[in-house]
Amino acid sequence: MSQYAEQSAKQFAEIEASHERMKKLTASMDKIIKNLQEGHSPMRKTSEESNKRLNLVFEEQHDSRRDRDCLDQDINKLFNFYHNLKPKTTRPSYRKSISRR
Repeated sequence: MSQYAEQSAKQFAEIEASHERMKKLTASMDKIIKNLQEGHSPMRKTSEESNKRLNLVFEEQHDSRRDRDCLDQDINKLFNFYHNLKPKTTRPSYRKSISRR
C-alpha cells in the first residue's frame, strides 16, 4: 500500500507541476492574443520599419532618377542653344577676309 501511495503522490505532484506550467502558458498566450488584437504586433512593427526603409530607398532612387532626367534636359537645352548660335553658313565678310589673306 505504501508503494501505491508513493506512486500516486508522485503522479499527483507531476500533474500539479504540469497544471502550473499550463496556467503559465495560457496566461502568456492570452497576453499575446490580447496584444495582437490591440495591434501591438512585433512582426507588424518590423514590417512597418522595413517598409519605411524601403520607401526611403525608393524615394532616393526616384530623386536621383529625376535629377538625372533634369540634367539630361538641361544638357539638351544647352546643346540646342549652342547649335542655334552657330552660324548656318560662313558669313560673306569672313570669306572675303580669308581670300584676301
